Amino acid sequence: MTVKKRFLVLIAAVVLMATGFGAKTLADSYWIGHSDVEAINNDIDTLSTRVQSKNAQLTQLSSDLNSTKSSVNGYQDQIKSLQDQLAQANADKQTEIQQKINEINQKIAEGNQKVADKQKEVDAANKKVSDLQQQLADAQQKLSDAQNQNNADLNQALSDVQATHAKADQAVQNNQ
Repeated sequence: MTVKKRFLVLIAAVVLMATGFGAKTLADSYWIGHSDVEAINNDIDTLSTRVQSKNAQLTQLSSDLNSTKSSVNGYQDQIKSLQDQLAQANADKQTEIQQKINEINQKIAEGNQKVADKQKEVDAANKKVSDLQQQLADAQQKLSDAQNQNNADLNQALSDVQATHAKADQAVQNNQ
């Protein structure tokens, strides 16, 4: 609160007190409601005391507010400094992370090239396996065909032997 306001409050309190004193004197001399005026004067005194107390509290609170504002300004400066440090640390980490990403991408490319080379070897080996499997299948087919032919020849021979045997049995029976 400014000095001017305090002065005005003090003047108002003095005026009220003087008015109260004058009213008391007048009441003592001319008015029957003297006790009411005394009660009013006591109330005015109480109000004046309260106003002075509130003014003292306002002065203390104003001082506390100024102190707190000063502290807040100091904290804001600290926050700004910490934010600047954080921004710098983030920038440094982003640079470091980007370098690591580049290294990882290079290693991935090298790994992919090795995988591609191995895949070529695997593809060549698979081609060789496929060719060998085809050769095996062809050989198995020839073997199967040969076995079928042999089985057919054996079956024909067996059939011929059985027919000859039956014919011989018939001839023996006929000659008996």
